[in-house]
Amino acid sequence: MLLKDIAEMASVSLSTVSRALHNDERISEATRLRIQAIAEREHFVLSKSASALASRKSFRISALFVDRFNTWFTSTSFEGLYTTIAGSGYDLFPIVLHTPEQMDSYFRSISENKNTDGIIIASILLSPEQSSQLADANIPIVGLDSQDTEGYDAAVLLDNTASMRDAAEHIRDLGHPQVGLVEFPQPGSFRRYSFTERIPTFELALGAAGYDPRNVQRFRSENNRADAQGVASLCAQILSAQTRPTVLFVETDDFAITLIAALQQRGIQVPRDISVIGFDDNAASELVGLATFHQDALDDARLAASKLLDILNGRQLAEAYSYSRTTFIARSSLGPAFPDV
Repeated sequence: MLLKDIAEMASVSLSTVSRALHNDERISEATRLRIQAIAEREHFVLSKSASALASRKSFRISALFVDRFNTWFTSTSFEGLYTTIAGSGYDLFPIVLHTPEQMDSYFRSISENKNTDGIIIASILLSPEQSSQLADANIPIVGLDSQDTEGYDAAVLLDNTASMRDAAEHIRDLGHPQVGLVEFPQPGSFRRYSFTERIPTFELALGAAGYDPRNVQRFRSENNRADAQGVASLCAQILSAQTRPTVLFVETDDFAITLIAALQQRGIQVPRDISVIGFDDNAASELVGLATFHQDALDDARLAASKLLDILNGRQLAEAYSYSRTTFIARSSLGPAFPDV
């Protein structure tokens, strides 16, 4: 069944059929409904490629992630994007960038991208140059887990300020004198995730809770990897520190759980000897009793996708920039600093 067959059955032109099937308001309601009824009766489905040629649209939405696709945040976010975009008439196309060079190349060419109608950029810490490149793009761009609004037509931004103050006050009240901040290892200089802002935000919260900066230490694996060698170097740094931290804040739940296992292998009990806090509240964190910060990555992704679909369909956004606030959850991996005293 072709478009011309529907046109012959309805005794109208090809352009009238095309407009009717696209709900073009230039076609009268009676004619539009009559053509759509014929198309439904004949099980006719309008070709997406033909529609793309006619409208100069690709009917594709790109979702941009960095480094890996199998992390909790990326897989959960993609699920939220997919379930929202499915059935909208658009296909979702994931793009994963693995190196700073790939990211820079993508942003340099973003204004010339003709293969997508809109882009969702997830959890990427943008440089001023990249924000400027987004502003020059001729397609709508929505941020997910963004740190600011620069360069985005809409965004879902993560706000950790209040929850981190709650956590800082909680560990202070538990009597922890020394705090360790553990970076999630990333090869080379590729620390351009939004989550790299977690440690600076927590440092500010610790300061507000009365912690002296001299009692707050940063730790990073020597090879900057999350492999056995990298985890071993982190454990060695933490356990040999001149003033050993009594509580650790780790940038992600996944790495916090890995670090707990490595410390326990070395005879360190959590939380008796050292407490550990993660970030994300993924499914595993509740199972192992990891204290953490809860973020609703699934709903945030759905909201970002809805914003982009509204823009693409010409609908007015109720709120272009929305804030999603995390909450602190105290679990069994966090205890008093000196339980035996």
